[in-house]
Amino acid sequence: MLIAIAGPDGAGKSTLSKTLAQGLRRRGFDAVRLDRFDILDAEVSPASAFIAADVLTVRQAVLAMPSASARLLFILWSIATTVSQVATGDPDRIIIHDSYWMKHTAAEIIFGADEQAALTATSLLPRPDLVFHFKVPAETLLARKPDDRVPYECGMDPLCAPESFLSHQRKIQSLLEDWSRREGWLEVDGQQPLERLEADLIGHVEAHLLNRQGAARARALT
Repeated sequence: MLIAIAGPDGAGKSTLSKTLAQGLRRRGFDAVRLDRFDILDAEVSPASAFIAADVLTVRQAVLAMPSASARLLFILWSIATTVSQVATGDPDRIIIHDSYWMKHTAAEIIFGADEQAALTATSLLPRPDLVFHFKVPAETLLARKPDDRVPYECGMDPLCAPESFLSHQRKIQSLLEDWSRREGWLEVDGQQPLERLEADLIGHVEAHLLNRQGAARARALT
């Protein structure tokens, strides 16, 4: 089972993906949390062992790529590589992916990648069973990141000005909201307390698993 956590920068994707994985493991599920930089973990992603660099170096190299399309293709490759390797051989494993393709694809479209081509590329990735779309006002995102913003989150503004961050995040939110309506993602109020968010998300996961088991039993009887 693949779960994607979608949302703009500062929405809480990393925190919630870690919390959700921990909560599911406490309930006895085989749950693992991934992000795109797991390509640097030789145990998680042996196929990318040729990348002998740390996270900071990889981040800087990706930002130095000459076009939004080049960055997006690298990011999608990193996601596809880790997800496919972790999913192999265990149909009961639950994979929670922090961000998956959604936020990065929105950002690179804003930076100039062709939207239709970008979405076509994302269709090559494994389709998530659940997508949790975290919705948080742009002003709250800014308040959560008072002094740790980076140019990528600010429309490539090297000064990371608050107004640049707000403008860029609102553009990302607009694309995510369009895709969410079209694809039927589960929209989540990202301003709720962490404990409530964890309980709500685990409830959705357990309900999905029960529905899947019921459908499997029905097929077996036909």
